[in-house]
Amino acid sequence: ILGNNIIGPYFFEQHLNAENYLTFLQNDLPNLLRHINNDLLNRMWFQQDGAPAHRSRNVTNFLNNRFRNRWIGMGSRTHEWPPR
Repeated sequence: ILGNNIIGPYFFEQHLNAENYLTFLQNDLPNLLRHINNDLLNRMWFQQDGAPAHRSRNVTNFLNNRFRNRWIGMGSRTHEWPPR
């Protein structure tokens, strides 16, 4: 949910792993967000849980570059989730 918008759903064709999750973040998520105005996108926070695919170095590097300090999850620089 983003503002008054429901984003998705998105279904993975195969078992979730770091490689296909990163592909989703790079290619499919932008398509799901294409109708959202830039002002809202620039204020958006991204949250994920502690699934192994979410914790890979490539995924956290991508999130750090794309969302800066606006993402919540294991490996986040500012908002570790789930809390320990």
